[in-house]
Amino acid sequence: MDELLHDKIDMFIMNSMKSGDKVRTETFRAIKTAFLNWKTDKANIGKEITQSVEIQILNKMIKMRMDSIDQFEEAGRQELANEEKAQIQVLKEFLPAMITSEQIEKAFEVVQRENGWELVKKNMGNYIKAIKVIYPSADGKLVSDIVKEKLQ
Repeated sequence: MDELLHDKIDMFIMNSMKSGDKVRTETFRAIKTAFLNWKTDKANIGKEITQSVEIQILNKMIKMRMDSIDQFEEAGRQELANEEKAQIQVLKEFLPAMITSEQIEKAFEVVQRENGWELVKKNMGNYIKAIKVIYPSADGKLVSDIVKEKLQ
């Protein structure tokens, strides 16, 4: 992902509309809306969307669709659940490969060696931030769980 998605989203919307792909068009429009919502949020005024922010937004969109799938399936609305699943597949196309637990553990060791931080809980935030710099697309909960385990 050298060029950022938010710079190309209008082109993706136009191409998907031309090809008649409703799922992709809907998904791209949802992505554009999410980016616009992020930009106009008071907490983000004056900030630029980075690759890390794009990844967070896409992951949040996937989680929301996963929740919707559960609700639709419980209500017996499989066709709606299938639409959400199709959108998740489109969203995943723009995410980098998932970071493994092993990669996070190695990053922890590198961070610890480079910074010399003590292995105590009060340094948990420092470790998490440093690992997220190395792997911005890493799942925050997974990073947190691994760091917590290492600091016990």
